[in-house]
Amino acid sequence: MNGEMETPVKEPELWAKEDLLRLLDGMKVNLPQNDLSKFKTAESHLDWEKVAFNHYSGEMCKLKWLEISHAVRKFRTLSELIIDAQDYVKNPYKGKKLKKHPDFPKKPLTPYFRFFME
Repeated sequence: MNGEMETPVKEPELWAKEDLLRLLDGMKVNLPQNDLSKFKTAESHLDWEKVAFNHYSGEMCKLKWLEISHAVRKFRTLSELIIDAQDYVKNPYKGKKLKKHPDFPKKPLTPYFRFFME
């Protein structure tokens, strides 16, 4: 309205856990045996059309990998990064601090603080 065109917002497609693991396995298979280069270099040389499977195109696989790779540290080779990404996909809460329940009891005061409260 108001003379502005509304563009349809494309919401991200949800991938099943099995599909994510299959994506990572496909990437691992298409890596060279002696992967010693930086992960960005190996990522740029990866043939994404060979990684593509089912109804997911190579471009969709690449975008999903970029989304997954933000959650893992990157100072390694791509083959090591894929192993970490597989662990992340299997257990996405690892390393994240979960919120405490509001009724969760607080820790008791130490003797030092009890002494100074008097």
